[in-house]
Amino acid sequence: MKKNVQTKPLSQMQLFVTKRSTLEQKIISYFEHTKNVSMVIQYAVAIMIKNALVLSDYSDFLKDLVRELFLTAEPSDVLRKNLPYFKPYFKSGEFDTVVHRLFSNKKAYLKFSEEARLNSKYLHSVIQAPTEISKYNYYLVAVFKATNGKRHTWTLRDINPAVTTEEAGEQTYKLLELLTTLPLFEQGNSWKFAQYVKFDYFKNAKVMHHEAPKEELEEIIDPKAALQQKQPESAQISEEPTEEAKEELTIMVPHGFDPRTLSDAEAWTLVQAHLPEGKKLEELAVVFVERPAEPSAEQEPDFVPPTISDFVQQQSHVQKSEEQPAVGVVEPPKPEPVKERTRKNRPLSGSQQAAQSLINSKGSRQEGTTGKTSKKNKHKGKNGKNRKRKKR
Repeated sequence: MKKNVQTKPLSQMQLFVTKRSTLEQKIISYFEHTKNVSMVIQYAVAIMIKNALVLSDYSDFLKDLVRELFLTAEPSDVLRKNLPYFKPYFKSGEFDTVVHRLFSNKKAYLKFSEEARLNSKYLHSVIQAPTEISKYNYYLVAVFKATNGKRHTWTLRDINPAVTTEEAGEQTYKLLELLTTLPLFEQGNSWKFAQYVKFDYFKNAKVMHHEAPKEELEEIIDPKAALQQKQPESAQISEEPTEEAKEELTIMVPHGFDPRTLSDAEAWTLVQAHLPEGKKLEELAVVFVERPAEPSAEQEPDFVPPTISDFVQQQSHVQKSEEQPAVGVVEPPKPEPVKERTRKNRPLSGSQQAAQSLINSKGSRQEGTTGKTSKKNKHKGKNGKNRKRKKR
């Protein structure tokens, strides 16, 4: 099988979507061709961040290569800044050797790495995944600001359900903040992950899951050889092509809005409004994400207990009725109705405005069609009436 050759820096999609085994081969190949120590170390830190969030196992990622770089590579600021994150990669004696290679003494290391050592606990804290298989798939949608001021979203799938709890929110925030310390994924002169803005967790229900029977899987020892046996020699292939996943373009739509109701032209208008600069549609996988329903703003009015008046009205000039009570009960004041806050009172985001304009245009076309039909019927009615008059 042909070995993966990587001579250019990895893209955002390659780093965060590629499977572990393929990704390790790509980074090793990239280092062999470029000898870029700084980029390899930053790639390893980025995967550490991913490992702390997802269910898949990326622990000890590129451990042998990272150890070699810290023990033999020329000292640099990148090695010094990220050393605390890789402490579990070394034994105690080895780590002290690395510290003395990169710093004048251990005191200088402790002073320089104070903040990094605090953040290191978020990278290596183990959050146990639920033992029961969830019927939902969880994913993270974070917003970052590039150095040129433009915002962009970053979607990470296969999220561990345990990190989506409110208690683990600080860990996610710290991990995303840590991602801004890595000058990766430049576009022109702009650095994409320059500033963290916000993040949200979402979940999708699993529609169906299917696996081949275990007996059938055991019968196939070499799928590639089996495929070649079924084909003539002229059609046999020597390499299995690998197709890399496309970069995702996440578009938020209002709650209750179904993008499938849009025509091709309307869908293209909506996608085009969110298409990143310099990107083509065929290079992206468009994902529509429905916003969660807004909680009702209507509140139950506070209950005010009835009060008994402090005095009894005496009516000297009007005779009391036998049914009239001697003590008056004052009715509690009626609370003013709380105006329900609707989505119309909230400012719409860019994607919501685009979706809303498409919905409005579809509605107006339907109303126009109804109006023409009624007018046509009215005209037919008049003609029928005139025909009757001519007969007379």
